Amino acid sequence: MKKTVMSAAVLVAMIGSAEAGTLDFLDDWNKSDFYLGVLVSNSDISGETGAGEDMGMINATFGYLFPKGISLEARLGLGTDETESLFQDPVTTYTAAMFRYHYTWRHNVMTYASVGASLRTHSNVVDVDDVQAGAAYAFGMNLFGSDTASVNIEYLYLGGPDALSSIGIGFHRYFGKY
Repeated sequence: MKKTVMSAAVLVAMIGSAEAGTLDFLDDWNKSDFYLGVLVSNSDISGETGAGEDMGMINATFGYLFPKGISLEARLGLGTDETESLFQDPVTTYTAAMFRYHYTWRHNVMTYASVGASLRTHSNVVDVDDVQAGAAYAFGMNLFGSDTASVNIEYLYLGGPDALSSIGIGFHRYFGKY
């Protein structure tokens, strides 16, 4: 966790000290096509070393909408079997990069399917820190209360020797029209 915080601090310092023209490529991107999400889920790790490990997870999503219902997402998640240790010493952490396709009905219900790859680190589930790579996929539904805010229900699967599956509920915030 300390390495992650230090890496983020170094990245922020590097971006802050960069020349003004360094991020000019973002001018071509429409900032209203970005979205963020937070999801709380009940997860299960199955496999040889983590069979039946139940835990709570918090997931964060950052995405960009392209035309024709396609999105590119980055995801980050923390999970633990003890609520007081979620941010101090999580049992598992993951990062994932996913492509998503969504379809919207009547501007208030969106269903989606995502596919990609993930990297997970399990600490308390196995004897030593173990980094696992695997396929990732998700199926979900957004129920919109306004043009930019929705309640999110999702099933997420992260493959590998110790597969992780979760069902959760959360919130998505779109910065423009979806």
